[in-house]
Amino acid sequence: MSLDKVDEKLADYSADHFLNGALVTNADNIIVYVNTYFQKELQWNCNELIGKSVDKIITKSSKIFLQSYVLPTLLHEKACQEMQLIMLSAQGERMAVTVNAQLDEKGYIYWSFFNATQRDKLYDELIKTREKLEAQTERLQSLASTDELTNLLNRREMNCRSVLLLEQAMRSKQSVALLIIDIDNFKVVNDTFGHLEGDRVLKELGQRLKHFGRQTDLISRYGGEEFLIMVPDTNKADTLSFCQRLHLLIAEIKVGNRPVTASIGVSLSTAKTTFTDLFAQADNAVYEAKERGKNRTQLYDNP
Repeated sequence: MSLDKVDEKLADYSADHFLNGALVTNADNIIVYVNTYFQKELQWNCNELIGKSVDKIITKSSKIFLQSYVLPTLLHEKACQEMQLIMLSAQGERMAVTVNAQLDEKGYIYWSFFNATQRDKLYDELIKTREKLEAQTERLQSLASTDELTNLLNRREMNCRSVLLLEQAMRSKQSVALLIIDIDNFKVVNDTFGHLEGDRVLKELGQRLKHFGRQTDLISRYGGEEFLIMVPDTNKADTLSFCQRLHLLIAEIKVGNRPVTASIGVSLSTAKTTFTDLFAQADNAVYEAKERGKNRTQLYDNP
């Protein structure tokens, strides 16, 4: 095939046949060439764009991005890829486009871009899906770590967090108090007034404990009518004062016009105390409080 035939054949393959837009601007950002993509997709009269500034076909925010980032990048790197711009149609409608550009030695910039609207929609959908999954994950984590009735920490979560709290207290050489709160005569409440009333008492106590405790305290329903509070950075006197106020708080809950009472067992950590140690000690203390007449606080005395 002769060179004339080759040139004639190549003439059929112009930039107008590509699905993407093609644009050339000179050193003054003046448009010197556009393909027919501008007419087909953006309703511009191609001939009218020639000689106009490229600013005519992009939004204000894209102009700023073009001047502050794209053009400096081209001057330095001679090319840039996958830049996001917002292009305007002849009717002023906005269209997200992804742009590749290359600068030649004469200062001409060759732009190639494609419609990124669908990709943006997909990206938005992916973001929404991720947010939905994150919300579902957060909810599942909450369900796995909280007691359904009281919305306090459950037994498993309390066991996990207590270890971290004790480790932190050990590093800072602080003392931690563990309180076991056991509602007195709770079986009588259930047997006399029914389990719905018993659940009401547990739920109300859980809410009161949650608002009563400090943000750093760990508060849980450990099982049945038994609640645990871990109080960091405390001492014997402050802990006993805390328990006195707890008794008053619990007495505000009424069943059959009579105040609810609870026995509280308390243990204070030492340098090497584990949660298992603290729990066993506080459990012994609450048992002793029951034996001594209930509705009282008993501090575990280390032998």
